[in-house]
Amino acid sequence: MALNADPSQVPSLTLSAEPVLAGGTVIMFREKVRDTGPGGKFTVSSETFTVDTVSGELRRAVELLRPEALDRIRARIRPVPTGIAAPAGQQPAPADVVLGPSGELEVTTDQGPSRRPGMIIIPASEAEAMLSDAGHKVLAQFRTPAVAPPAAAPALRHVNCDLVPCAALTYDDGPDARTTPQLLTILKDRNAQATFFMTGANAAAHPATARQVADAGHAIGNHTYSHPYLTKLTPAAVKSEMDRTDAAIRTATGSSSSLMRPPYGAADAMVQAAVGKPLIIWAVDSLDWQTRNPAMFVPKVLKEVTPGGVVLMHDVDQTTVAGQQELITSLQEQGYQLVTVPQLFEGTPLLPGHVYRARPERK
Repeated sequence: MALNADPSQVPSLTLSAEPVLAGGTVIMFREKVRDTGPGGKFTVSSETFTVDTVSGELRRAVELLRPEALDRIRARIRPVPTGIAAPAGQQPAPADVVLGPSGELEVTTDQGPSRRPGMIIIPASEAEAMLSDAGHKVLAQFRTPAVAPPAAAPALRHVNCDLVPCAALTYDDGPDARTTPQLLTILKDRNAQATFFMTGANAAAHPATARQVADAGHAIGNHTYSHPYLTKLTPAAVKSEMDRTDAAIRTATGSSSSLMRPPYGAADAMVQAAVGKPLIIWAVDSLDWQTRNPAMFVPKVLKEVTPGGVVLMHDVDQTTVAGQQELITSLQEQGYQLVTVPQLFEGTPLLPGHVYRARPERK
């Protein structure tokens, strides 16, 4: 971006940016600034940044280093002559720092009017102790394959659930590489949307299937990593279950989940405070996991469902999938629009720590 429309004129300022390295969900890029003065002399400075493509968090590369490491790097760039007590901390902090995937550091020196760019390389064996907590996290990302952005999901049709009866079909415990794709085919054929509350363990074991769910435009929720009774855990353990699952879903799909469902519906005040997301329970429990018989759970759902209701089922059971064609067709024949949980609650803020079972009636 040239701030002077005619680059042949001076003074001028030109900014450019280019990617340097990518891994996991993180991209490192270098920004260069060429500042040309009235006499035609110019200086060039550069700085590196990292950005997380999922969270949007932007960091200067210097933030990847421990504060005490900066003085050591300053001293290498401009050694202080013997007898001169000029604290390294008074010198500018290095700005162009590249953290390589092997853990080494490449530091580019200033490029002033009389100074050509230079570089010092700090080997990984020495650089590891220089990294901040943020630096170690970025290094871990650089050591994993880059996450491709998710394919554009089909645009969800707008449904006004104040005017037409809606229901949200939700499926727990997946994804399963065998049964979940079968369910996705049925949902696509019936033009129905749903919400999948995934366990982190299964999302990590079947990332391609999790990606299929996201690419089809369905909503995804956090169902903990190992499916424990959260009320029997400590707050720290609850948070760990949530964080590990968020990471698994993000790695598989490129996006994080804003919803959660506690296993067994077990939630108390501690759990509600620890999960950090809205808790989506249900208005209708199909008991598909118990009966394993479509002839029993399909009529149960059809009898108990009401407009705005959330229905609980499980996409890991073949018997559940076997009953979906009949269930979905019957609901649609009754006039129900089958939508995702976010669609169902459109216009109703879903607050972290609050429990939701059905769309509230509006007056």
